[in-house]
Amino acid sequence: MGFLEVVTPAEMTAGHALGLATMVVLIFVGHIPPLRPYATRIRRVAAGCYLAGVAGFVLYFAMFR
Repeated sequence: MGFLEVVTPAEMTAGHALGLATMVVLIFVGHIPPLRPYATRIRRVAAGCYLAGVAGFVLYFAMFR
């Protein structure tokens, strides 16, 4: 049984929403003037949270499904 056979459409939609929200933060944080000095830090934290979320998603399905 493959990995994608156990993931429901609702879970895939949640994953797509997480990816979209992360991309919005990564792209547009530099366009908000008060956040420009911190844009690099914010992008790194957002990317780190995204990667941790993806790793957690994969581990959860690999171990508990």
